[in-house]
Amino acid sequence: MLEAIRARFHRKEVDAAQAGEVRAKLPDDERQLHFDMFMHLSYMASLATARVSRGKLFADAAQLNLTSTQYFKDVQSLADKLAIDYAEACRMVAERTNNPEVSSLLLRIAGSLASGEDEADFLTREAAALADQYAAHYERDVESLKKWTDGYTALVVSVGLVVIVSIISMMIYSIGTGFLVAVSAAGCGVIGIGAWILYTSTPKEVFARRGGLTSPYQRLAATLFKAVFPAGAAVAALLWIVAGIGPAFMALGLSLLPCGLLMTLDGRRMTKRDNDVAPLVRLLGGVTSAIGTTVTEALGKIDRRSMPALADDLRTLEIRLKAGIKSEICWDRFVKDSGSELVERTVTIFTHAIAAGGDPAKIGRNASFYASKIAVLREKRALVSATFGYLLAPLHASIIGLLVFIINVLALFATTLLKQASTPELGVPSGVENTVATSAVTALGAFSSLNIDFLNLLVMVVATALTVANGAVGSIVAGGHRLKMAFSFAVMFLITGGLIAVIPGMANSVFKTIIANPT
Repeated sequence: MLEAIRARFHRKEVDAAQAGEVRAKLPDDERQLHFDMFMHLSYMASLATARVSRGKLFADAAQLNLTSTQYFKDVQSLADKLAIDYAEACRMVAERTNNPEVSSLLLRIAGSLASGEDEADFLTREAAALADQYAAHYERDVESLKKWTDGYTALVVSVGLVVIVSIISMMIYSIGTGFLVAVSAAGCGVIGIGAWILYTSTPKEVFARRGGLTSPYQRLAATLFKAVFPAGAAVAALLWIVAGIGPAFMALGLSLLPCGLLMTLDGRRMTKRDNDVAPLVRLLGGVTSAIGTTVTEALGKIDRRSMPALADDLRTLEIRLKAGIKSEICWDRFVKDSGSELVERTVTIFTHAIAAGGDPAKIGRNASFYASKIAVLREKRALVSATFGYLLAPLHASIIGLLVFIINVLALFATTLLKQASTPELGVPSGVENTVATSAVTALGAFSSLNIDFLNLLVMVVATALTVANGAVGSIVAGGHRLKMAFSFAVMFLITGGLIAVIPGMANSVFKTIIANPT
């Protein structure tokens, strides 16, 4: 009978109304799957300490909002609707899975369930093994990210220099606008490819809660973005028409700055909370087990000074719990105030297993191991992203500054030469008028066909492409919620807009000084 069911399953002939359609396929990003699967095993290992039934173990695992949940939903669906053993259901799902690592894990679970091995011990060992595997993948991605940030920096410098050299070449020979357009388009394309490679190289993980932005800073940032950014974009469009692209970019950057600054501050605050949640659950589990009390009583016996980032929230949590408010509501509020996905996952592991009657000490160790492993790995990523972030702003300023300065000097030089060619004595110091006139006539052929307006437009396009790309990669490398990009974009738009607005006047002053003092 079992073989017949398996045969029907493999031929996809099991009626969806009776058995459900198993859809355990590889998610879009395998690295996100590793991140979520680590959480799943840590959760199941903690829940298994309560000696719950296999049905509850898999049913609770199938309720988590993770990319790996579908595998456990399929196992639960087969076990419930076909009334087969969980070990066999795991084998069937494993055979239908495209991911070899997940397939291997499900087969090991099936073997353990079939042998009668203790689920808590087995899942704890598998969680530790998966942690090592996840850490290896993560560290490899961080090393790759480190190399690609260096490569992206070289790409930005190279593209900027190639465009600058192409523009300067027009002072020597008329190379044609088609060549400049091709060079600029190729440069923008290379920068786009570099940004995409950085995106694919970054470790995939969730920082802010998947359920939405819930911490005070996050909610305020989202409100400011919705209120300020549309108005800022409208003002920027008006300024573009009236005053030019420089003030427009500055207005756009200023409209993004409040939201981005709040999200950046919240990210730093969230990192501290993520680091403190591991010792919190480990300490709560140990105290609860040692004195045989409840988690609420254990909260009053721990020293909150050892967890400064969570001290105020823990005090509020204790007050709410002792006031008789339902513990699920209190812990849910604690998680939402943190705004952190890692805090939510760690608290979920701890509270669900405690509610099921598991061993508090073991649960605390499992939840703490999960949180601390993720927090340590994120510190390694933060070292790379911080170094890259500190370099990106001055690099962007130097490249944009050179581009804008060169195009303005070229325009001034062309205008001056054309004037001197027609009236060589005008504004030329005594003794150098013949030299200036001769130079003007020689260079007149190169500049007569030069379209300064078109060239300036081309430089603005390249500057905009660099601004958008650098703004994006600054946030991509660091990770976090997409609203956090607002800060990186704000900085880049402010730098670009400020340079476009200020440098023309500086170039004009420098050029007049050189003309006035040719020696």
